[in-house]
Amino acid sequence: MTFCVAIKSKTGVVALSDTRISSGLGVSTSKKIKTFTEGGNSFFIMSSGLRSIRDKVIHLLEDDLPTQNPDKLYKVANLTGKAVKQVRAEDLEPLQQSKFFFDAHFIIGGQCAKDKRSSIFLIFPEGNWVEASDESPFTVIGNTGFGKSILRRLLHEEITFDLAIKVAFLSFDATLKNASDVDFPIDFALYKNGTFEIQELRKTENELKETSLLWNKKLVDAANELPDFLHFDD
Repeated sequence: MTFCVAIKSKTGVVALSDTRISSGLGVSTSKKIKTFTEGGNSFFIMSSGLRSIRDKVIHLLEDDLPTQNPDKLYKVANLTGKAVKQVRAEDLEPLQQSKFFFDAHFIIGGQCAKDKRSSIFLIFPEGNWVEASDESPFTVIGNTGFGKSILRRLLHEEITFDLAIKVAFLSFDATLKNASDVDFPIDFALYKNGTFEIQELRKTENELKETSLLWNKKLVDAANELPDFLHFDD
């Protein structure tokens, strides 16, 4: 499984992905964020689902980008959706015959030359897409069940870039504590509006251990500070 989240703030977008890859009984580490910075565009792509689908879609997209030269991010989403549809048409039947699901989801985030600001798009396994809104400024794929509540509670239209980074990690941290199929190290892709440069960072469990422990302590303290609302007679 995978955990990928992208958050849109007023000043840019933040992406986080785990790096765990499972193949049979084997577990390895692999980067799941790919960045593109060329032609006046700067964006990243993350994916969940079968690695074979992801790799084929990325190669098809890389073939199309130089000839199509998209100047807005939604056009990149269109090209990615086109690639997903092609791979689905070619590989769906043999995958199903082998008891695999065509379950690839993609997140694209960043800014192209004619975009006024950065944005985030979620591409579904059917090749269609939706754009993250200001009212719901995040997209998460993979193992989504444990981290969404934090995203929904803490994110809002005016979220700062720095808080978006923290919330992305807290969402991953919640997932890590409840699931065995995501793991450190984690990769960040950080983009600020108008820079057309993406900063990539990798963080290990040891580097973020204190942050995780502090968050847990604050949750316990907050729970203890809540007023009692049930009273039992002795």
